[in-house]
Amino acid sequence: MTGRKNYRFRTFKARLKELPFACKTVIILAAIILVRFGSSYPLPFVDRDYMRMLLGIQGLAFLNSITGGSMQQMSFFALSISPYITASIIMQLMTVVFSSLGELQKDGKTGRERFKRITQAAAVALSIIQSVAMAAGLGARGLLVSYTPATVAAASVIWSAGAIVLIGISSFLDWLEAGNGVSILLCANILSSFPSDVFALRDMFVSGKIPAVAILNACLITMVFLGVISACVILVSASREIPVTNSRKMAGRLDRSTFPIPLNTCSVMPVIFAGSIMSLPIIVSQFMGAAKDGFPMHVMRLLTTGEWFKPGQPVYSVGALLYFGLTTLFTYFYLDIGFNPYEIADNLKRSGAAVPGIRPGAPTVEYIKQVSTRVALAGNTATTLLILAMYAACNAYGLGSLSIAGTSVFILVGVVTEERRLLVSLAAVKRFSKRGKKIGGVSC
Repeated sequence: MTGRKNYRFRTFKARLKELPFACKTVIILAAIILVRFGSSYPLPFVDRDYMRMLLGIQGLAFLNSITGGSMQQMSFFALSISPYITASIIMQLMTVVFSSLGELQKDGKTGRERFKRITQAAAVALSIIQSVAMAAGLGARGLLVSYTPATVAAASVIWSAGAIVLIGISSFLDWLEAGNGVSILLCANILSSFPSDVFALRDMFVSGKIPAVAILNACLITMVFLGVISACVILVSASREIPVTNSRKMAGRLDRSTFPIPLNTCSVMPVIFAGSIMSLPIIVSQFMGAAKDGFPMHVMRLLTTGEWFKPGQPVYSVGALLYFGLTTLFTYFYLDIGFNPYEIADNLKRSGAAVPGIRPGAPTVEYIKQVSTRVALAGNTATTLLILAMYAACNAYGLGSLSIAGTSVFILVGVVTEERRLLVSLAAVKRFSKRGKKIGGVSC
């Protein structure tokens, strides 16, 4: 009986992969609409005015962005995909402590799937813990309609169920093989915050100005935003090409080619993890009502992006250095876990290819490792400096709480670029398969 269920499950996943791209697009859009509806419908027994004030804090703009405003609304999907992001951070740290987890992630597709299932299980456990803690914390501060065990239990069940549903939706989108499910939901959440940010920019730079100044400001804002998007696209798309020679004995010549190491080798995960870790202490202190004065208050201001780069209080800009250090740390983590120079060197050796001037085997592994580390660190430095420059510009004009500034816009560009690459590869495979069928039909 179990075997039959597993067979049906595998058949269902295979059929999802074979769906036409138009059908996959409709399914993804339907999932996004469902998630946005669940994120916008508030629960009736929570003080949402306090949550709007809380998520309006400049240091929590990133958290508000990745949750798509669902936590601000205290909706069914209040936690959004933040438990999965937190679980991913914990699992990456655990790979350092437990070598078996690190080996599991490097063990091909099967190992990565098992690692992902463990991460999902950890995310479910975290969603339950966060829901209970959030309900109890809000109730203790008088922010629930009635602070009773029944109310706390109801809120905990609703919020944890919402997070679990989102984990299931992201897994379902993964089965379509039309992109990463978590990235798609994250991208939709970030885009949902754009209208409010555009209105904030309009109110500050356009409304109430004389027509000439208003038009000039609107053009300058558009040019700056397009410039930032272009810079993000360049950082995401750039790569270092490593030359490779392949000896063709029959042809009697060398086949020269290259293989790329992306500048953004670790994708958007280091900036997501760094932003999440910087936001966590702030929201915990707000729920607990702590860090209002003394040393804890200064620590919270140091973690708040809206306090960075202010001439009158330069000490809080140390938080920017901490942010840079966290992104660098997670870049090393992802290089160690997600980039496998041994596999690349082995594939080159099997195909008879080699890097000019580098012997096959261990020297090639070491060379690829060194180059990938330099490239990834250079990419992380450029990315972090761009994000910090956006924070500095927004703080200079009192716009530190904009969710489209800093980390969010880079995440959005990274996700969209990855989706574009996937769509291009899927289209190429589809054209190749059609051509193969046509040739096969002629030959028969």
